[in-house]
Amino acid sequence: MHFTVLGEVKGWRGDAPLQLGPPQRRAVLAALLLRAGNAVTADELVEGIWGERPVPRAVAALRTHVAQLRRTLEPDRESRGPSTVLVSIGDGYALRIPPDATDVAEVERLVAAAGQVRDLDPHTAWTHLVAALDKWQGIALSGLPGPFAERQRSRLEQWRLAILEDRLALDIETGRSSDAVAELGPLIEEHPLRERFRALLMTALYHCGRQSDALDAYARARRALVDGVGVEPGPELSVVHERILRGALPMPAAATVQRAGIEQVPAQLPPDIADFTGRAQLVDELAAQLTGASSAVAISAVGGMGGVGKTTLALHVAHRVRDRFPDGQLYANLHGVDPLPTPPAAALGGFLRALGVAEGDIPSTLDERAAELRTRLSGKRILMVLDNALDYAQVAPLLAGSAVLITSRSALTELPSVTRTRLDVLEAAEALVLLERILGVDRVAAEADSARAVVALCGHLPLAVRIVGARLAVRPQWTIASFAERLADEKSRLDVLKTGELAVEAAFRLGYGQLTDEQAKAFRTLALAEVPDLSVDGIAAILGVTAPQAEELCESLVDLSLLETTAPGRYRFHDLLRLFACSIADEDESVLLVRVLDYYLASAKNLLSAIDYSNTTRLLVPTTVPGRAFAGGADGQAWNDIERPVVIALHQQAARIGGRALDVAADLAWVMAELMDAGTGARELSRALESMLDTAIAEDNLAAERRIRTALGALLQVGLGEVEASLPHLHAVSGPQGNDADRRLAVLASVLLGVAARRLGDADASHRHFEHATQLTRALGDRSMEAWCLALVTRTYCEAGQYDEALLMAERAIALAHESSNPVALGWATHELAATLSMLGEHQRAIELGTDAVRAARRNGVRLWEGWARTRLAQIHLQAGDPVEAESNAVEALRLLTKAADPIDRARAMALHAAALAARGRRGRAEQELEEAAEIFRRAGLSPPNLDRLYGAHAAETDVAGVE
Repeated sequence: MHFTVLGEVKGWRGDAPLQLGPPQRRAVLAALLLRAGNAVTADELVEGIWGERPVPRAVAALRTHVAQLRRTLEPDRESRGPSTVLVSIGDGYALRIPPDATDVAEVERLVAAAGQVRDLDPHTAWTHLVAALDKWQGIALSGLPGPFAERQRSRLEQWRLAILEDRLALDIETGRSSDAVAELGPLIEEHPLRERFRALLMTALYHCGRQSDALDAYARARRALVDGVGVEPGPELSVVHERILRGALPMPAAATVQRAGIEQVPAQLPPDIADFTGRAQLVDELAAQLTGASSAVAISAVGGMGGVGKTTLALHVAHRVRDRFPDGQLYANLHGVDPLPTPPAAALGGFLRALGVAEGDIPSTLDERAAELRTRLSGKRILMVLDNALDYAQVAPLLAGSAVLITSRSALTELPSVTRTRLDVLEAAEALVLLERILGVDRVAAEADSARAVVALCGHLPLAVRIVGARLAVRPQWTIASFAERLADEKSRLDVLKTGELAVEAAFRLGYGQLTDEQAKAFRTLALAEVPDLSVDGIAAILGVTAPQAEELCESLVDLSLLETTAPGRYRFHDLLRLFACSIADEDESVLLVRVLDYYLASAKNLLSAIDYSNTTRLLVPTTVPGRAFAGGADGQAWNDIERPVVIALHQQAARIGGRALDVAADLAWVMAELMDAGTGARELSRALESMLDTAIAEDNLAAERRIRTALGALLQVGLGEVEASLPHLHAVSGPQGNDADRRLAVLASVLLGVAARRLGDADASHRHFEHATQLTRALGDRSMEAWCLALVTRTYCEAGQYDEALLMAERAIALAHESSNPVALGWATHELAATLSMLGEHQRAIELGTDAVRAARRNGVRLWEGWARTRLAQIHLQAGDPVEAESNAVEALRLLTKAADPIDRARAMALHAAALAARGRRGRAEQELEEAAEIFRRAGLSPPNLDRLYGAHAAETDVAGVE
């Protein structure tokens, strides 16, 4: 058997993992493992797991854990037989396993071996220490509760740091000073009072030719010690400082003389990460790119936002392919997002020293150093990893060897012949696996829903997930659910996502520090709009620049991995980056929101004008930007589909902020209601409108309330098929009016009430509502809207069997539509006239008019209206005895009405389709489809369609006409 405690406590019998049970049981096992065969009393175990105030029956619980461990460790032991592995000694226990059966024992062996050869063979000693540090698979005793685990975690961490100090010292001695500098910076931030780290950094900087930086490091060390604990630097720091001042710090042996007759093979890669997760396909692709057969240098660049795991991925890939580069591996952290990035000349100097070039032989100029490196690497299989690169100018002089792997937040667009990879956040399942590897599978499985919530709130960003895992790992008494609650508060989420010197916000701030003033302002401003993404035109309106300028700004932020592009011309923030940008924003959120809504309202006005629908736009609040222009209805329909999630998000934000933003959002909701096409997201839109309504009522904003109720009533009835739920909103708007805007809203509300009454079978009420709507249009002097109302009245008369009245209404509507140049009302009146003529037996003329109405609707470009026209034409063909054409039009109507989210009219089209199928002898499918249509009507609180009345005598002759 073999066990690990330097991470999650695990065990194996051969290659088979042992099921070690819950955290307390594994804590018992860990206490015994760390005593290395010595006995531990029951009292010691109880105190170590439950503390000074153990739970009742703690000893009994301990005995149960021991019994279960014995079953796991000795599965073949006879019942009640003596244990030979977990043995009893007095009232305590001990483990009888081989001395080398734990990872701790293996580390002890490697550290001892390093000590034995350190003076004679520092390279071999370095290899032993690297192997020892690789044994840590995360935080020791991860996820275990109790004082003993806490004490041992601290002890093992101090041991790891001591080994790390020795390995860093060997880094410097073996010519890896630049690597030591890169690694020591973060370590000092995490352990500011650990003097040996400071001394090693000064030594490494000196050997990199950075004497002034080394002296500055001493000044920072002294300030940290004096300010932190009130003491002066100790002897080691002071001696290093004094020797640097005198220029008397001895050079490492590897930097002054090559080992006898043997050329140095650099192995500078930092250790691979033990819990690397996901990215399997990407790892394979990068490995193939770097190891492909080519005479040219293979260059791969990995880009992405801060914290997304670029360095982790690069090092994992580099370790995977290192055997393909027998002449060595060079690594440099170029500190691209730090205030002082590594100069290319300094990086070249570090590489040359690692290759064994004596300090005095390193050229002084950048070009000479680059040429020397190319000469040294010519014909060799050497992998170079350039981590955290700033830009093309920094990396270009360094490119040499046979393969180069670069990480950068910048896109490095000027770099030629590069295979670029944009690294995204982890998939949800991958992020969950990463959390499991840090906390343990059992702990995550016990709170699976909360774990999924946590990684989602982390935006699946690896750095954020690691921070959460690290914080929870050392707090076994915390639940994952409690941490999810902390993360749920957006205002404090970034504060929660930090541990020690590791912080999501710090990673983002480094990238932000690279921005120009113009980029920084755009970054801060755009984040205030709480939307899924934004178009270039919208961004231009928000920033007050031209569209080309907006695109150039956004693309520059994409290149720096501070913004994402979802499609050409559309941009979005990662959730955590948006929170960071909002935290440093210097503009009022409400002012910004009004600007965004202003653009969308201006665009919606343009859309209404493009389809010549009504003169509603004159009644809306004035807008300050031109908005998006549309070539026609189809163009507008596509825009509406794309922007719908954005509009829903803006409504939600306006509901939260209120005030002027609510006024503009209410007008935008009104305009969208005029189109009546909710498309996808109808339910989400209804919730957003309900939130806006609550705010309008709370603010006593009657004008906004009327607009929102109209929009909500239209959405509930048309988009969701909830007729009864729409009525209170529509009745509230159809009453007394104070101005033209109120009257115009009442027209739409009354029309929808008329449609609802017709659907509910109350023809008289329907006529009253339509008459009220018509009177209001006349009071407004809006002949175009009057034509629309009369076209809808035609349908009520037709469905009531009052064909003469229907013909009269249709002809009046057509005349008014021509007079007011309203192609929409003309199309509607035409297909209602066609349906009436069909009922009177004038099938040929009805088909001609119905076909004209479909063409007009298609030209208009609004699919909902075309769906209605197609439904009428399908009815007309069915009435005329042509079920083939009826079926074809019904299918197309279903397609359009499904996309437009109109369940009631979709159900009507389904009933028509069923009738056509039955007429063609496909009785079984017809009955099934008609029942589906009937179910939609029942859910809407309506009676299923009467095919005899609605769809004509031919439909009534089929066996599917019996659904009422």
